[in-house]
Amino acid sequence: ALLAALAAFVGYLMQEFAPAPPPPPVPPEEPRAFGWVRDPAAVEAVKAELPVPEFRTSEAFSAPYEGPDDVFLWDACRKVTGDLLPPRDQKQVGSCVSFGTASAIEHLICVQIATGERAEYRDLAQEVIYGGSRVEVGGGKIGGDGSVGAWAAKFVQDWGAVARGVYGSHDLTRYDEARCRDYGRRGVPAELEPLAREHPVKTVANVKSWDECRAAVRNGYPVAVCSNQGFSMKRDADGFARPQGSWAHCMAVVGVKGKPREGAFVLNSWGGSAHTGPGGAGNPSPAGFWADADVVDRMLRQGDSWAFSGFDGFP
Repeated sequence: ALLAALAAFVGYLMQEFAPAPPPPPVPPEEPRAFGWVRDPAAVEAVKAELPVPEFRTSEAFSAPYEGPDDVFLWDACRKVTGDLLPPRDQKQVGSCVSFGTASAIEHLICVQIATGERAEYRDLAQEVIYGGSRVEVGGGKIGGDGSVGAWAAKFVQDWGAVARGVYGSHDLTRYDEARCRDYGRRGVPAELEPLAREHPVKTVANVKSWDECRAAVRNGYPVAVCSNQGFSMKRDADGFARPQGSWAHCMAVVGVKGKPREGAFVLNSWGGSAHTGPGGAGNPSPAGFWADADVVDRMLRQGDSWAFSGFDGFP
């Protein structure tokens, strides 16, 4: 009996003080897709055909500004749709240029409606911008994923954009990776091109500095910024992300703030949970982060970022 009791006591001690089993392995996060192709010659070729090739030569840049230091274009989205626009996710296709361009134009649509235009808001089909930029404008020169910011800007000005919906045999209701790659190889289906031409962006202009970007957003013109600047995925106490690593990427600048910490809100295309930490000023989308003004200036000086104004909207 004594031996049995001793064995039971030893078993108890072993169970009580045994090391905890290791936690189950956390599956690795899927690598994020990028997709910006740097091509200065392509940028210059597009600029050569624009009536206002650079934003710094526009009246919007030179005119005196008397508005607030902080401008959050998503406030127009809240006014028009009742909420922020949903986070976008390009998934595993290098289609960021189309997402950054589409997000900028979607915020432009909301700004125009909020300031009196009689139109309705519609989500845009990124696949159309992706295919159009690569094939209709770029001539199908890129073999893998990706596009040039200037090509997307030229496509939405010369061809336009298509709202999500069903058009004959083309169901564009939701973003589809396979469709995106298909359009990226073959271009926009002929049946969709006339629909796009009904909704062009009237003016696109190259933005190459923080001062230009701030002026554009303060005038209600979002900016698609293309660069190889990467960032930490965790926002700090002010909602800012630290510059870190290299991303060949395109995102949309849809807000700016003044002192004491000047910067731009950069809307990403990796869904609503990729970035963590406080959102910062203006209660912005969880799908982005604030970036310091000097970092944004460095991104813009790479030369392939674009402001959009005057979208022909959806009556």
